[in-house]
Amino acid sequence: MGDFFKKLWDNTCDFLVNNFRTIVLFVLLLIVGYIAIKVITGIFRKMMNKSHLKGAAGNFLTSLVKTALVVLYVIILLSMLGVDTTSLVALFSVLTLAISLAVQGVISNLASGIMLVVTKPFEEGDFVDIGGTSGTVEKINITCTKLKTVDNKVVTIPNSSVTAAVITDYSTEDTRRVDFTFSVAYGSDVEKVKSIILDVLTKHELTLDDPAPMVRLTEHGASSLDFVARVWTKNSDYWTVCFDVKEQVL
Repeated sequence: MGDFFKKLWDNTCDFLVNNFRTIVLFVLLLIVGYIAIKVITGIFRKMMNKSHLKGAAGNFLTSLVKTALVVLYVIILLSMLGVDTTSLVALFSVLTLAISLAVQGVISNLASGIMLVVTKPFEEGDFVDIGGTSGTVEKINITCTKLKTVDNKVVTIPNSSVTAAVITDYSTEDTRRVDFTFSVAYGSDVEKVKSIILDVLTKHELTLDDPAPMVRLTEHGASSLDFVARVWTKNSDYWTVCFDVKEQVL
C-alpha cells in the first residue's frame, strides 16, 4: 500500500513539474474568466435596468447572455486541458439550431422588441396607429406591445408585427391638423358656404390662428359640391375640435 501512494505521489509531482506552465495558465484563465463573466453580466444587467427591458424580460436576457458566456468559457477550458472540443462545439451548434427553430417566433418577437427599444418609434403613453390598430401604448414588453383603444379594449400585438407595420405616432408633436370635408347642394352660394365654415373655425376657442384656418372648394361631386376645411389645434384638443366644428357648421 505504501508503494502505491509513493508511486501516486511521484506521478503527481512529475505531472505538476512537466505541466507547471499549463496549470498556472489554466488557473489564471479560470480566475480571469470567472471575473470577466461576472463583470460582463453585471454591465449587461445595468443596461437592461436602464432600458424598457427591466424586470422579467431583462433578467431573462441577462441569464441568456450569462449561459452563453459560461458555455464558451467551459469549451475554452476543456480545449486547454487537451480535450477535443470539436464534437462538443458541433453538438452545441446543433442544439442551438434546434432550439432556435422551435422558438423561431419567440426569437423573432424578442429581436423586434430589442429593435423597438433601440429605435424608439413610440413610447409608452403615446397614441399610435400600428397597421390599422389605434390606441394608447400601455406597455412595450420584450415580445409584444399592448395598446388600449378608445373604447377601453386592450390589444396585444406581437413585436414582429409591430416592426413590420406602418406606425403613425400622433403624440410626437404638440399640435395637429384637423381635416374636414363638407358637402352642399349644387346651386349653393360658394362664398357664403366658405364664410360660414371659416367663421366657425376661427371662432372656436381651441383652434389655432397660426397656421391660419383654410376652406376651399375641392371637388364637383356627382350630386354635391365638396369643400375641404383645415384647422390646427393642440394634440389633446383634436377630437373636441373635430366634433364641435362638425356640429356648429351644420
